[in-house]
Amino acid sequence: MGEDGGLNHILVPKHELLSKEDSEKVLKELGVKLWQLPRIYQDDPAIRHLNPEVGQLVKITRSSELAGEYVVYRVVVSSLTAKSTTTEKKEEKAEKRKTKEKSATKSRTTSKSRKKKAGKSTSKSKRSRTREG
Repeated sequence: MGEDGGLNHILVPKHELLSKEDSEKVLKELGVKLWQLPRIYQDDPAIRHLNPEVGQLVKITRSSELAGEYVVYRVVVSSLTAKSTTTEKKEEKAEKRKTKEKSATKSRTTSKSRKKKAGKSTSKSKRSRTREG
């Protein structure tokens, strides 16, 4: 870990969060919209220690023997592990629906099997009557 709590390794470039004002300047300079930038997950190990918020810009400064030092920007998006409340609600509804369907299917099959059993017993008695008579 680095002094600031981030990753300190030769292969990990410097990551820093930009303020809202700096982000707006960068977007104007580049002539792009926020959604057009590459993304970085909120729980990415390189920026986790910065406690980024979704929508913030991250300035990544890389050094290269060929190009020298260059800067790229990424927009923070919600992590794969974090679920939105709407997603959780949809999953809960789907689970409830499945359990209702299962219970309805079980009740249908048990009532069908009862009818079959009842039908078999009456048909046997009819058969025995016809043989007797």
